[in-house]
Amino acid sequence: MPAASAVIETRQTQVPELPSAESPVEEKRRHPRYRCEGMAEVFLPHGGLLLRGRILNLSVSGCYIETAMLNLERGTLVEVYFVTNRLQFRVQGNIAEVRGKRGAGISFVNVSPRRAVQIARLVRELAEQQSTN
Repeated sequence: MPAASAVIETRQTQVPELPSAESPVEEKRRHPRYRCEGMAEVFLPHGGLLLRGRILNLSVSGCYIETAMLNLERGTLVEVYFVTNRLQFRVQGNIAEVRGKRGAGISFVNVSPRRAVQIARLVRELAEQQSTN
């Protein structure tokens, strides 16, 4: 009886561009982030802690908030309220990355389908603005 032949499938994959020294966490991101400007508030849903700062970038799955006093551990559940491009959003998130006393990357969680569509529209608008600049 002849031996069964094995078929090995190979796929070409593109190697992602290496992150720059300025942003060592880029390789962990699921979606591209786009620069934006606006005010932001980060608070613990049950703790009452409120931190004010600025939103600096946004993707469909998260954002970066600059605030001087953020002293939360990775994985901490927070609520984020931000305003950018004249639109207001309130979403839940987890602290994904803390950058000293400069701010934090926040990964959105439990986003309703309606809110996800609204954020996606805003991200698309930011991407279009930045591609024309």
